[in-house]
Amino acid sequence: METINRLLNGIADVVMWPWSGVSPWPGLVVASLLTSVLLVAIFRVTSNQDEIRRSRNRFLARALELLLFQHDLRVSLTACGRILAANLTYLGHFLVPMAISTVPLLLIFVQLESWFDRRPLKLGESAVIVVELDRSQPAISTFATISASNMVRVDSPAVRIPSRNEVAWRVVASNVGVGWVDVTIDGRSERKSLVVGTDLIRTPVRRERRGFISQWLNPSESPMPKVGPIQRIEVWYPPREICIGYSKIPWPAAAVLLMMVFGLVVGRLAGVRIA
Repeated sequence: METINRLLNGIADVVMWPWSGVSPWPGLVVASLLTSVLLVAIFRVTSNQDEIRRSRNRFLARALELLLFQHDLRVSLTACGRILAANLTYLGHFLVPMAISTVPLLLIFVQLESWFDRRPLKLGESAVIVVELDRSQPAISTFATISASNMVRVDSPAVRIPSRNEVAWRVVASNVGVGWVDVTIDGRSERKSLVVGTDLIRTPVRRERRGFISQWLNPSESPMPKVGPIQRIEVWYPPREICIGYSKIPWPAAAVLLMMVFGLVVGRLAGVRIA
């Protein structure tokens, strides 16, 4: 999974680099367009477009039959059954392409989350660093320290949360750029990146222990060892706002809407039916 993440990180960084302005919209539009092109290509390779067209025509014929003979109850009832069967056959042709496209789509959305779910800290803005400890390290008694690069300064003593076995610190952004914090537990240190600025940039929220799910959901940083005093380090970045006029919308909703529109347009231009 680490190899796949490094490959996808490199591709995403190249795609997003030209759009690293303040507004997230150009990057989101380009990412949605490229994703739509990929999905249309998958549909073209994995679906039988001729069968899809024939199934669609049969469905329309059955619907027209119901319209023409709507005053004949017997014909109408049998036509309803034929419409249902034709519709199920039509939809069945999309199952395999949809199943295959789910895997790259999930990987892409995880990448997009690193860019559009949270934004970097602004100068003077504060954030909380949360460290979840291993069960063998009680938060109330474990010696924990934190150090940071010159991008941020530590602004509070350690706050211990025994019910969650967590230790937390507040940091304040002091310089623009990509920095780090080092968390040391009983002499063993782990590093977490931290981003300060206003540009659109990859903003990884958490770093967790090695595992398939954690590596899939957190592709931007290498995982921590499975054995160690720390389970998770998380930075509470502010949410990134995606706005249309004065209305805020979740970035997944904006991405899905753009992908649907681009998918229909690209599919029409390529002669591929995707819906």
